[in-house]
Amino acid sequence: MKKILMILSLSFGLLMASEIGIGTSINTLGNYKFETPHGRQMKVPKSSKLVVVAFEKDTGKLVNNFLESQDVMYMPKKRAIFIADIHNMPSIITNMFALPKLQKYKHLIYLHYDDEFENFIPHKDEMVTLIRFKDKKVESISFISNEEELKAEIEK
Repeated sequence: MKKILMILSLSFGLLMASEIGIGTSINTLGNYKFETPHGRQMKVPKSSKLVVVAFEKDTGKLVNNFLESQDVMYMPKKRAIFIADIHNMPSIITNMFALPKLQKYKHLIYLHYDDEFENFIPHKDEMVTLIRFKDKKVESISFISNEEELKAEIEK
């Protein structure tokens, strides 16, 4: 009996550790906690068509600069959200500098503070991850490195 429980436990752990991929349900993003720069708890809307994810300061800056030049309703109209994974940022830097700056943006930012998200979402150095959903399932995963590519992907 102990062996069966151990095997089930290990299997469940491996399933939870795997990356998101084509066909994965948007519901899997519900396993992660997000909040706004103002501390409001957020869930990824199940109606989302595009999730934009930044894991580094420069890629986050790229997305924020682009979104600041858009109307406040730009992302909601496109059924898109922006997630910034900031788990690598030291908490003193986050609290003293990053959060006050992020709070000034007019667009909505979902922040993630734990490292397990980085293992779940595919990413490449110095690139923004774009996850497109169709019928609540991952349709495609792509990577961009500039504002022109970001705009083209959001406008699809």
